[in-house]
Parts: sequence; C-alpha cells; structure tokens
Amino acid sequence: MFDSLQRGSQELMAALWHAATTLSEHDERAARLASVLEALEEIQAQAEGLKLHLLHEANLDGLASVIDQHRSTPRHDSSRTSADLRLADDLSERFTMIKAALTDGAISAPQASAMVFGLKKLPTSITGRVLEVCQAELIHLAGSYSPHELRHAALEVWALLDPEAAEHEEGERLDRERRRAEAIRSVRLIDSCHGYMTLTGRLPLADGALLQAQLDALTPPLSSYSSEAVPSRDARRADALMSLAHHAAAAGSLPRLGLDRPHVSVTVSLEALRDGIGSASLIGIDASSLTASEARRLACDANLIPVVLGGRSEPLDVGRRRRLVTTGIRAALTRRDAGCAFPHCTMPPTVCEAHHIQPWHDGGVTSLDNLVLLCPRHHRLVEPDPLQSEASQWQVWIDPDSGEPWFRPPRHIDPNRAPRQHRRHRLARLESHLANEFEIEDAEAPGEDSAHTPTIRFPEPHEDPWHPDYRAPRTQLSRSG
Repeated sequence: MFDSLQRGSQELMAALWHAATTLSEHDERAARLASVLEALEEIQAQAEGLKLHLLHEANLDGLASVIDQHRSTPRHDSSRTSADLRLADDLSERFTMIKAALTDGAISAPQASAMVFGLKKLPTSITGRVLEVCQAELIHLAGSYSPHELRHAALEVWALLDPEAAEHEEGERLDRERRRAEAIRSVRLIDSCHGYMTLTGRLPLADGALLQAQLDALTPPLSSYSSEAVPSRDARRADALMSLAHHAAAAGSLPRLGLDRPHVSVTVSLEALRDGIGSASLIGIDASSLTASEARRLACDANLIPVVLGGRSEPLDVGRRRRLVTTGIRAALTRRDAGCAFPHCTMPPTVCEAHHIQPWHDGGVTSLDNLVLLCPRHHRLVEPDPLQSEASQWQVWIDPDSGEPWFRPPRHIDPNRAPRQHRRHRLARLESHLANEFEIEDAEAPGEDSAHTPTIRFPEPHEDPWHPDYRAPRTQLSRSG
C-alpha cells in the first residue's frame, strides 16, 4: 500500500513538473506557472489536513510510537509536533468545518491555525450551531484574507460574542506586558575594541515610541549626504541619535518637525482617557497597544489634536488656497492611513509625505479626499507621469463611501489591474463587517443570570445560509445578557 501511495505521489509531481516546464511562450508560461503554483498550494493544504487527521487518530488510539516518530523527525523541531497535535485535536473535536475546508484544500494550514486561535477563546456555552456560523464566516473570509488577518478576525468574533471576557483579557495582557517591559528596560554601550561601540537595549513601548519620534525628526535626508555611498536607513538613524545627543548637550532642545515638535500619535477614546480604563493604540507602530493609564501619562505633556476633526479650528479642506497640508489635515491623514498607505509598506507616518492624488499644479485641491500618506519611495513610484499612459502607471483614488485609499497596479505588474489596499484598511473594514455580521443585543434572559453567557437567537430559514430556503445576504445573530 505504501509503495502505491509513493508511486502515485511521484507521478503527480512528475505531471506538475511537466506542466510547469513545457511551455515557452511568455504569456502562456506565466498563466501555466500560476496554475501550477495554485495546484501545489491546494495539494499542500490537503496533505497537511491529512497529516493532522492521522496525528489525531494516532493520539486517540494511543500509538505513542507514531507520535514519537513524528516528534523525532529531523524535518522539523519537536515544538512543531506539539503544535500539530494541539491543532489536530482542536480541528477534529470542535472545529470540524475548518478541518473539512483544510482537507479539501480550500484553506491553508496557517489559515486554519489562525482561525482556531481566536475561536478557541469562545466560551463553552456557545452552542454548536453558533460555532458553525462563526466557522463558516471565517472560511468565507479565507478566500481574501491572510492568516494574520484571519487571526485578527477570529479574535474580533470572540470580542463580539464575549466582549467582557475579551476586554478583561486584553487589559490583563497589556498590564502584564507593561510590567515586564519596565522590569527588563535597559540600555548598554559596549566598546568593541575595533573603533566602534555596540548599543543594545529594551524600552517600554511608550518610551520607545517617544524616542523613535525624536530620531525620525532628526534623521537626515539622503540629499544631505555628498558621498557616493548612500547610507542605509539604519546608518542615518545612528546619525540622528548622535544629533539628538549633540542637541541635548548644546541647548537641551529639539528642532521642530513639519512646523510642529516631534510627537507620538496615540488614538484613545475620550472615556478611556478620562477614566483610565481600557486601551489606546500607537499610530504607525503595528500591533502595539498601551493601557489607558499610559495614554493619560503621555497626555500630561502633550499637544492634544482631536481625531474627531473637521471643527472650527482645524478644517479638513483648504481647497486651492494652500498647497501644503495644515496641521489638522496632517493629523487626519495620520489617523486614517497610520503610515504609508501603499500595499504592504511598513513605513511609519513620521517619515511619510502627503501626496496630492490629483496634482495641485493640475487643479487638485488640498483636502482629505485628495491626499494620501506615502513614504518617499512609493511617493516617487505613484507620482503621475504625463508622458506615460494610465495603464503603465500606478493609480491612486479615495473610495467615496469608505474614504480609504486604493491602488491599481500598472499592467506589466498585474495584467488584470486588480485594485489593492493596505492591510491596515482591510482589517478596519473587516472589523466593521464582523460587527454587522454578528449583531449583538444586551438583554438579560428572564430568570437567568446570563451576564457573561452569550445566548444566540437562531436565524429563520430565509436568514440561515445552511437552509435551502436561504435568501438573505447576511446572517444575523442576537445575544442576550
């Protein structure tokens, strides 16, 4: 039996190799290679699903030798086996729909793991029917979202169905990380005995963000270097650190950055800032949060710019009167784009430039719906060239409904020119989508103390996506208490 399986797998791989290497025409070859890659990813997912199923069966039957063989293989670390066993048990015992999608090749193993990570946090009182709806929604999203985004979505489902537990755990996590960061803070300078010193250290997140803002303000532009060897970003950051030391030694003050002193941008609700309960986010630093108490500490010595902008003091549209953006528009851009908006770019907002989508010299206005934050590299990339056709250039536009920037690649990068968007905006839209998908209502069930137990109203047949009479485009759930 093993020989036939091995022979079949070899024949399959031979067929895939043949399909990938036989065509010579560029266009046909590109399409064929893309289809082979897609087939390989599907086969890999199916094989991973089968492996997890076999591990679960071996674990159930007490076949310790099989588990030990998988754990001892030199192909991966033993920690991978432990993670595989946990995922195999979760998929087989609770998340069977995700398991079926994996074994069918509809999702990848990292996507399945990301879904399970969030859904495992759901309370055990959640009924099987509701768990199926949650799995179905995430499987549907898997066609468009990466494992990182699906993990975020699964946690969002948990937060929607069990908000008190999610908020409590998030608060404990942030407080635990803050205490640990303060305990291990350090800065060390070591003489290498080779003409330089090595600087290493750890700083709490808020303090590190403050230092980063000062260094960004002092980082020299490339044009300030006259040597032929262009310094790296890390080298320029080292120059900024020395400039900071010289400024502090000479005058004890820092230069202004963009008509304002260097600052850290924090988003926090008014209630959290006032009460000190909840969390806040650092704009421009991915996956980072602060406790509300830390945000209050920063606010003690900060210029507060309201993010609910558009009031009398900070207009978001100065039209043709000014080419440069105002402080209010810059704050709104930072809040909306949180850094370079070009897909996959990780540059923070402090190093980004405000790009006029329709050039100002060509009649474009200085307003939020004609501006996007871009790092210098991507600013040069998307700047319109009147000597080239539209199909050969990147195009940028602001969606009139969501107010978010979108990008269309040139034809030589994507023949279909499918629109693209940064993951930050995709995640924000995903949160809104899930909040609408899982409509929660706080109402205590008669005679029950269900303050921490979500009870879900099953949809009617025409609302149920698993019912043959389903017609509605959206599943609606209700939670009591």
